[in-house]
Amino acid sequence: MLSTSCSKFVDGYEVSPNNPVKATGPLVLSSAELGLMSVYAGTPARTAGVLTQQLGGTADQMLAIDMYDIKEGDATNDWNNIYNNVIQPCNDIVAQYSEGNPHNKAMALVIKAMGLGVATDMWGDVPGQEGGMGNINGNFSPKYDAQKDIYAQIQSLLDEAIGLLKTAGSDVREVGANDLFFKGDLAKWLNTAYLLKARYAIHLTKKNANDAATKALDALSNVTNVGDLRATYGESYNENNQWFQFSQGRATLLRMGENLINMMKASNDPRLSVYAAVAPGGGYVGAAPGSENQNASELGTYMAGQTSPITLAGYVEALFIKAEANLILGKTQEAADAYNTAVLTHVQNATGSPAPAAFVTAYASETAASITKEKIMNQKYVALFAQIEAYTDWRRTGFPTLTPNPHNVLNKPAIPRRLPTDQNERLYNKNAVVTSDILKPVWWDE
Repeated sequence: MLSTSCSKFVDGYEVSPNNPVKATGPLVLSSAELGLMSVYAGTPARTAGVLTQQLGGTADQMLAIDMYDIKEGDATNDWNNIYNNVIQPCNDIVAQYSEGNPHNKAMALVIKAMGLGVATDMWGDVPGQEGGMGNINGNFSPKYDAQKDIYAQIQSLLDEAIGLLKTAGSDVREVGANDLFFKGDLAKWLNTAYLLKARYAIHLTKKNANDAATKALDALSNVTNVGDLRATYGESYNENNQWFQFSQGRATLLRMGENLINMMKASNDPRLSVYAAVAPGGGYVGAAPGSENQNASELGTYMAGQTSPITLAGYVEALFIKAEANLILGKTQEAADAYNTAVLTHVQNATGSPAPAAFVTAYASETAASITKEKIMNQKYVALFAQIEAYTDWRRTGFPTLTPNPHNVLNKPAIPRRLPTDQNERLYNKNAVVTSDILKPVWWDE
């Protein structure tokens, strides 16, 4: 009798709540969010920055990218990060932790859409419906979906997320602090989902410009300045900004790019002093493609400060999309207004001060008669410094005008327009669609 009573008394208490034997949806969400941060502030962003000449690769693997010496094994870690640390945990949430947790599921769908977006924009055709499902259904050879279909999947994921975010009531297990981006703030997640719908709509301007613009503006009608999706960092070493950590551990590899530095110097851009550090010889100096100029300026505190936040999707981007979309549809005054607001907002965000009067007059006072696509995209290029979107924008619009590295290993006057298929996919996935030509445009860039 005593034995039975004791057994009932301790039933359930032998399991420590601080040492769970099974993950929860919110815990898995944290993992996926960390994976997304490392993608958007990691090698894909550095690659995009070098190829668009915002940055200069000056040694080792960054110099190889600068020289267009990009091989199929170079981005294996990034491919694995996207599918193993972003898409796979999001699939886990959908498969195992969705019941009673619609908001947690919605956040996972948004994150998955962003991870899938980077994969397809950098590689073209990629695993979509079957990607990241190996630990769930045992399929470790996922079929590749055409990029056109991947884009439809992204929009579908975002639509489903929006519907779930609008679901009344609370989750069985609230996300709260496990949501590293918004601490469970549904309004901010909803805002981000609509912004992403606009982002992926405007990417398709080469396919159908009017349709892309119309869909982008429709999504943007739901976007406000309620809060950007940002990666935030702490003061402990393992919590530091990723660009800062890269500069500390691999200081010789990367410098500011000559094209961006010269553009900002020519316009007396007030953001230059936070974008770039003063060069060893004084002033702000950019590394020309292939120059290996390690006396050029290092990244400044805006992107590479020890605790500087990094925007993954934000209101300034939304304003530039709004400007471009309105211009495509012939609404030039609306385009000018959105453009002016975008430039002024970003200067304030980056420097902490309003733009100087002379800069406002020269670069943020466009009218219906003066606004152009080149002006919009050039200023978006500056504002989206070291972001993957700048590489996507350059490929689909041709702005800013870039001169290929004349010393590149391809011996062709062209800048790479994609990454080659990952070598592990070629070797071990029988369903892989293999593309080795890095000058071949992805579907939306054709």
